[in-house]
Amino acid sequence: MRIIDSDILSYALYNESPAHPYAWGVLERGLLGELEIHLTYTTILEAYNVLFWFYGVRPMERLLEKLMLTTSGLKILETSIMGLNISLEDNIPLGDGFLIATALKHRIPIIVSNDSHIMSKAPKHGLIVENPIPGDVRKKLAEKIPETS
Repeated sequence: MRIIDSDILSYALYNESPAHPYAWGVLERGLLGELEIHLTYTTILEAYNVLFWFYGVRPMERLLEKLMLTTSGLKILETSIMGLNISLEDNIPLGDGFLIATALKHRIPIIVSNDSHIMSKAPKHGLIVENPIPGDVRKKLAEKIPETS
């Protein structure tokens, strides 16, 4: 059992990302029933926002269709409100606190993520973090952050 972070979902759905084949590989295994993959509505919303606002994926209708097709084959969980406490105690973004708390609430031992907050704080809560993105690809991702004007 695994719960997917929004970064992995975003990479999986954004074909132009250098992390796409690695993230899609995890999602595909879930869609094929080889892995038990869980998502939250918060994760879907965060991925949508990244794809629409950060990567500029358009038109919106096609993005929503892609999200619906992908997420309909995975298990959606209710987000744990205890994420507020975890975010406050661990000084991490709220989405990351929600993800850790949800994994704990639903007894999901593995979080699949490339997020530094998750990688540093989830083990403190007894969770395992799997990062399917190789180190050289992580470096490319860091270099490809677009400039904001």
